[in-house]
Amino acid sequence: MDTATLATRGPGGCSVFGLALTAAALTTVCWGLTALLSENFGNDCLFYFGDTEPRADHCYLVNDRAEVWLPRSVSAAWAAAVLVLCLPRRFPPARRVAAGVSVACLIVAAALGGHAVAVSGP
Repeated sequence: MDTATLATRGPGGCSVFGLALTAAALTTVCWGLTALLSENFGNDCLFYFGDTEPRADHCYLVNDRAEVWLPRSVSAAWAAAVLVLCLPRRFPPARRVAAGVSVACLIVAAALGGHAVAVSGP
């Protein structure tokens, strides 16, 4: 890559935004898959575990937590992606931090979704 191209784009221009955008999109997909695979956040808990079994309480608790925190994680991931786009290129550390927030939201969403799906089945 020649120096003229590097000077016009700046360090980490498109790659940081692409990372943040990809993480935000995958966080949104994770939210949808969790809702589908856990039968809309825990409707299978009653079917598989009944009303009185201790696993049912745990299933409801985990699915309620995922239902509350996944939309917040998606919102934060998209806000961080927009922030990466809005921050000037002369602040690469701030852009990297915003992209890191988007990736962290993806990790949180994957953990919450995976746990909700795991406890919703028999």
